[in-house]
Amino acid sequence: GEGEIHTQQLKILMSGVQLTENLIKTLDGGGKDDDSSFIPAPGGFQGPRDGYIFQNGEAGVGYYREEIFAAKEDDDDDDDDDEVLVNDNNAKRRKTSNETATTTTTMKTKSTIDYDKMLAEIEQNNPDITKETTELTEKSVKKFVIQFERALNDNVEKRAKFSTKPEKFLDSEVDLDNAIKNLQSLASAPKLYHVLIDTKCVPSLLSVLAHENEDICVDILELFRELFDPDASNEGEEDENRQAFQLLNCLRENDGIKMFVDCLMDRFFSKPKKKNEREEREEKDDDLAGEETKRNAEETILQIVENAIEISGGTSEICEYFLNESNTRLKEYLLERVGKKQGTDGVKLQASELLSILTTGCDETVKKSMLLANDAFMDPIMMAIACYKKKEPQDSEEREIVENLADALCALLQTKKGQETFFNLEGLELMLMCVKSKLFVRGSALKILDFALTENELGCLKFIDAFGLKTIFSTFVGCFGGDEKKIKKIRKKYGNDYVDAECERTLSVIASLFQNIDISKNTDKYNRVVSKFVEDSFVKLDLLVESYVSYGKRVSKIELPNDENPPQDSEDEQDIYLEKLDHGLSSLENVAIIIAHLWATLDDAIQKRIFVDLENNEIDVSRARDVLRDRAKNIGDGGGEQVQKDKVDQLLTLVYSLYMPDEVRPGDE
Repeated sequence: GEGEIHTQQLKILMSGVQLTENLIKTLDGGGKDDDSSFIPAPGGFQGPRDGYIFQNGEAGVGYYREEIFAAKEDDDDDDDDDEVLVNDNNAKRRKTSNETATTTTTMKTKSTIDYDKMLAEIEQNNPDITKETTELTEKSVKKFVIQFERALNDNVEKRAKFSTKPEKFLDSEVDLDNAIKNLQSLASAPKLYHVLIDTKCVPSLLSVLAHENEDICVDILELFRELFDPDASNEGEEDENRQAFQLLNCLRENDGIKMFVDCLMDRFFSKPKKKNEREEREEKDDDLAGEETKRNAEETILQIVENAIEISGGTSEICEYFLNESNTRLKEYLLERVGKKQGTDGVKLQASELLSILTTGCDETVKKSMLLANDAFMDPIMMAIACYKKKEPQDSEEREIVENLADALCALLQTKKGQETFFNLEGLELMLMCVKSKLFVRGSALKILDFALTENELGCLKFIDAFGLKTIFSTFVGCFGGDEKKIKKIRKKYGNDYVDAECERTLSVIASLFQNIDISKNTDKYNRVVSKFVEDSFVKLDLLVESYVSYGKRVSKIELPNDENPPQDSEDEQDIYLEKLDHGLSSLENVAIIIAHLWATLDDAIQKRIFVDLENNEIDVSRARDVLRDRAKNIGDGGGEQVQKDKVDQLLTLVYSLYMPDEVRPGDE
C-alpha cells in the first residue's frame, strides 16, 4: 500500500546515515546554524559521507560538516584583553545552554518521530525522489532505451580508446550499469515489452553478455530473468502474456538463448578438476567471492531457461529446442552439472529440476529423434543416482535432486528404446541394489523399476532372473506387514507421501509381473511369482487382501453420485475417477489385478484362502470385479486404439474368471 511505499522510500533515504540530533532538529524546522563547509547535492541524497550530515540547511540541500552543530572551540590565541575573556565565557555559557536544550529537544523528538512528516519534507525538497513510483509509459521506456544505447556506445568507445587505463572508462561503466538497472523497471509493465522489440534494442542487450566487466554481464542476466518472470506476466492480461511470448521469440531469432547458454558454459561454469592441497588453499583464499558470483550467474541463466519454458507452455517443441545440440549446449551442461563429481548446491538442484522438466516435456518422437534414450544421455543420470545407494542425502535439497534425477530417467523409460538402454546399462541390477539399501534412494529406485517393467515382458523376465522377486516381496512385506515402529520412524524421517508411494510402487511392480508375463510361453516364471503368495502359509496373500480392504476404505470415502445427485456429464465422471486415484484407487486396482490372476490359476488352496480372507472382512468377490470393470472403462488410447483394446480385453478376461464356482457368469444363463 501507499504507507509501505513511503516507509520503503524513507529506509532508502536513511540508508547508511546516522539520524543525529541536529538532522531531526532541522527536519522539524529547528534553528539555523552558522555557515561552514558545504557540499551541495541538488539531486538529493547521494550516500553517506564521513564527517558530514545530509540536510536542507541555510545553504540549501546538501552535506554540512558535523562541526557546525557544536559550539566553536575556544580560541588558542593568548590575548589578555578582558573583553575577549568575557566574550569567551559568555560563549561557553551559551554552548552549555544550547547543548542542554538540544539534548532535551532530541529526547522528546526521538520518542515522537513523525516519519510521514519527515518523508513529506524530504520529498518536497527532492521532487525526483518519487520518480521510481511513477507508472511507466511507452515514452519513458523509450527514454530508458535511448539512455542505455548511449551509455553502451560511450562505454565501448572509451574501453577501446583507454583499454590500459581503467580510470578513464570507469564513469561510463557506472552509467551503463545504471542504464541497465533502469530497464529492470520494465518488468512491472509487460504490456510495454513491445518497445524493446520495436526499438530493436534486444541485439544490443544481448551484446552485453560478452562485456569484460562480469558485474555488467550479471546485470543483463538479471534483467532478462525479471522480464521473463512468469508470475509477473501471468498476473496480467492476455496481451501481456502475448508480449512476453513475442519477446521470447525475438530473443530466439537473435540467437539469444544460444548466447545465454554459451555464456553459462564458457564464463560461469567451472568443471571440477583435481587440485593439490596448495592449489585448493589458494583457491579458497582468492576465489571464494568469485565462485559465489559464478554460482549466482548460473542460477540466473537456468531460471531464464525455466521461465522461457513456462511462458511457452512447456510444449514438446520448446523442450526439443533447448535440448537440440544444434541450438544450444544446454544438454551438455545439464548432464555435467548433475554428475556425481559435482558438489551439492542450489545450482545442482536447479539443473536437476530443469533436466526433469525437459525430458518429461518431450514426446516420444522427440526423445527418439534427439537420441535422449541412449547410453550417452542415460548413463550420467544413472551414475548420479548410483552414488546414493551407499549414502543418505544430507538435506531436503539433496533429496529433491535424487527425485528429479529419477523423474528424468522415468520419462525416458516411457519409450521402448529407453527401456532397452536401461537394461543394457545394467540399470535393473543398480536399482535392485538401491532398493536393498533401505536408504532414501529406495523410493526413487522402486519408481524407476515400475516404469522399466511397464508393458515390458522381456524386462519382467530379466527381473526374475536377477532375483528381483526376493527383493520386491521383501519390500511388500515391509510395507504391509512390517514393524509398526519402523514404519512410523520412516514416516517421520521421509514423510507420509514417501511411504505411501513406496507401497504403491511395490504393488505396481508385482501387478506388472502378472500382466506382462505370457503364462503360455513362460509358465515356470509366472508360477514363481504365484508361489511367492503361497509360501510361508499364505502370509503374503493374507497381507494382499488386507491391503485391498485398506485401500477400499480410503477410496470409499469419496462421495459418489446417486439418483438425487447424478453426474452431469462424462467430465464429472472423469473428475470423480481422478479424485479416487488421489485416494489410492490405482493401488486398489493393482491389488484387484493380482487377486484376479491368483484366482485364475484355479488352484483350490489359493481360491479358498482368498474367499476366506474376503469373507472375514465382509467383502464379496464381486467388489473386485467392479473395480476391474471401472479400470477397463477408464483406459486411455494413448498407445493407439489396438493397444487400448488389448488392455481392455485382458482386464475383462480377468473379470470373467473372477467368479465363485456357484456363481453364474454373464452369458452362461
